[in-house]
Amino acid sequence: MFAKNSLQALALLTAATFTAVPAIAGHHEGLQPPAKPGQVVVTYQGTCPNEAIDTTLEKIKSIIAYERANSPVLYASSPGVWADGKIGAVDIHESPEAMEKAFAWQASDKAWSDGYEAIAASCGITVEDFVVSVFTAR
Repeated sequence: MFAKNSLQALALLTAATFTAVPAIAGHHEGLQPPAKPGQVVVTYQGTCPNEAIDTTLEKIKSIIAYERANSPVLYASSPGVWADGKIGAVDIHESPEAMEKAFAWQASDKAWSDGYEAIAASCGITVEDFVVSVFTAR
């Protein structure tokens, strides 16, 4: 009797293990790497008083919408708040060349430049105060 119950318990445990592993592993299926090899991630970080963060994030969202509608170079951008309270955005460009084209468009587009300056001003800083970091995925 003991052997029969042990075999049943072992079979049940084995079946549960094999059905649970795919279910547990499945929670990672929706996550993708943030950037593929060759893509460039650009981060923008600026100090902003707590009382100005929400208004400034709305301005960042507006400039991102403007970029999507007007930039001749496609790239993705997300606004947010860093763990240290700084505000900014993360952009993903397809390549270093695409990033340079986007930067050139931004520099030549008055509406974009004015929007970036307004973002900085709403935090009491200038665009030069933003820390811009570039990361190339490999």
